[in-house]
Amino acid sequence: MAYSPRRSALSAISTPQPSGTLNTVIIPESILTPSPEEEIIQQRSRCRRAAAQASRQQIKFITREFLSDDVDEDDDLMGEDNDTPIRTAKTVCQATRKRLVLSPKKGEGKTASTQPKRQRVHRKKKAVPLATELQGLTQAQLIDIIEEVASKHPELEQEIRESIPTPDIKPLEDKLNYLQRNIFKSFPNTRWGSSRDSFCYRRVRTHLEAFKKTCIEQGRTLVHSQAYEGAINYVLMAWNYIEDNPNWDDPSHNNSKYQCFKNLASQCMTSLKKSTLEKEKYRDFKERIEEAVGINDEIEPCLTQINKILDKLQ
Repeated sequence: MAYSPRRSALSAISTPQPSGTLNTVIIPESILTPSPEEEIIQQRSRCRRAAAQASRQQIKFITREFLSDDVDEDDDLMGEDNDTPIRTAKTVCQATRKRLVLSPKKGEGKTASTQPKRQRVHRKKKAVPLATELQGLTQAQLIDIIEEVASKHPELEQEIRESIPTPDIKPLEDKLNYLQRNIFKSFPNTRWGSSRDSFCYRRVRTHLEAFKKTCIEQGRTLVHSQAYEGAINYVLMAWNYIEDNPNWDDPSHNNSKYQCFKNLASQCMTSLKKSTLEKEKYRDFKERIEEAVGINDEIEPCLTQINKILDKLQ
C-alpha cells in the first residue's frame, strides 16, 4: 500500500473524478482570515496571560527584597564578622516549625504566684428532728428500723411492746367514707325508673366492688397484726357504713353488701376468741355488738361468744 501524506485541515481538498483526473477545491481567503470578533477574543486571552505572568514576577521580586532586607538588618546588628547564615524562605519555615514543636504544653510554665484553685465548701447537714425524718418513711421501712433496733438491743423489745398503742382506725374510716361517697356520686342524674334498678346498679357497680375490697382488706390487716382490740372497733365502725350502702331491687345485686357483713363478722369472732382484754372492754363491746345485731344478724354469733367470755371473767 502506497504511503499518502497527511493533508492540512486548511489545504485544498481534491476529489477523484470519474475520468481519473483530480479536481482541486480552492478555499476563499476570507475564510482563512479571522473575523474581528475572533481577534478581540484572542487579544483578551493574550492580555490575561501577560497580566498573570507580571503578577507572578512582582510577587517573586517582593519576596526577594523582603528576605534581603532581613539579612541586611541582621548583618548590621551582629557586625561585619557575623557568621550567622543568611535567612532564606527555607530557613524561615524551619524556624517556624521549630517554634511550634518547642512551644510549651497547656498547663506548663506556670509560676508559683498562680493562685490555687478554690476548694468547694461542703455544707454541714443540719440536725433534723427524728419525727420529721420518720414521716417520710413507709410502713415497711419503719418496721425494718424497729426490728433492727430491737435485735441490736434486746432489752428494749419489751419496752417497745408496752409502748405500742391501740391502732388508730380514723384513717380507715375516712377511706370507707370516701369510697361510699363515690358510690352515691355515680348514680345517674336523670332516670326514668327506680333509682335501685339494674340500670343504676351497672353505673355504680365498680364503686361497690372497690368499697367491698377495701372494707374487707383493712379488717384482715388488723387481725393479721394481732391488734384484736382495734379489729373489733373497726368491725363495729364499718358495720354502719355497710348498712348505709344502697339496697337494690334485684336481690342478686346485694351480694357485695352481704359479703362485707359475713367477712367482718368472721373477723370479729376471731378477734374475740384470741383477745385478752379487760372486763370493762368486753362489756363495752357487748353493748355495741347488740346494736350491730339489730342492723344485721350476721354478727349475732359474736354476741354469744362475748357472753361466754364475760361469764369466765366473773
